[in-house]
Amino acid sequence: MVRREIEEILLKAGVENASQEANWLVKHGKGDVRDMVNRRINGEPLQYIIGEWEFYGYVFKVGEGAFIPRPETELLVDAAKEHAPELVLDLCAGTGCVGIALAKETGCKVAAVEKSAKAFGYLKRNITLNNAESRVKAIKGDVLNLRRDFQGFDCVLINAPYLSAREMAALQKEVTYEPYEALYGGGDGLEFYRGFFGVWGRFLKGAKLFACEVGDGQAGRICRLMRDIGLSPKIKKDFNKINRVVYSTQT
Repeated sequence: MVRREIEEILLKAGVENASQEANWLVKHGKGDVRDMVNRRINGEPLQYIIGEWEFYGYVFKVGEGAFIPRPETELLVDAAKEHAPELVLDLCAGTGCVGIALAKETGCKVAAVEKSAKAFGYLKRNITLNNAESRVKAIKGDVLNLRRDFQGFDCVLINAPYLSAREMAALQKEVTYEPYEALYGGGDGLEFYRGFFGVWGRFLKGAKLFACEVGDGQAGRICRLMRDIGLSPKIKKDFNKINRVVYSTQT
């Protein structure tokens, strides 16, 4: 299949960025481009089909069971870089994109915690892929039931599941391929974060920086949860002017 033919097929299937995606499929296809195109027009995410995606200028392996890195999540890395952390906790790490990118950018040490077995496999692969073995340690565990001592860590970052039941019911088809547990944050989208602040509240008060990604319209409620545990939250907007990252700093 030639590139123009692929683009036309994608356009007819309603793929928005048909021209760019055709380029990606041609670039990554190895004799099986037609199968890749069929997978794409059936709704499978492009990132899963080509097996990798870029985040903060670094390449990360992705696939079934791994949450796909998003551009807005780069704000977590930006927030951390501003405060020059030394020891970082990357919670709900998924592919490891946040912690690995931050380690590469600043030279900090990172403990990346992930619960899912499939995602944990990608986390370990991406640490190796990005030559970050000396900086990033993968820890398999449940953030809400983690029996470890993390005293001494000066920065905590988390991109937790935050979609509501209503949002889950209205997902685009390609997003439904991504792991449910990485998307659904409970009925109103904030059940996970409520549990998180209940477990981690005392620890977060001692961190130089805590930052979390939140959904559209959730920042105000997250700020209230953070104030309840003694933090003073601030907000960063993403490139669409959505309140996307809520963070607090301690001197």
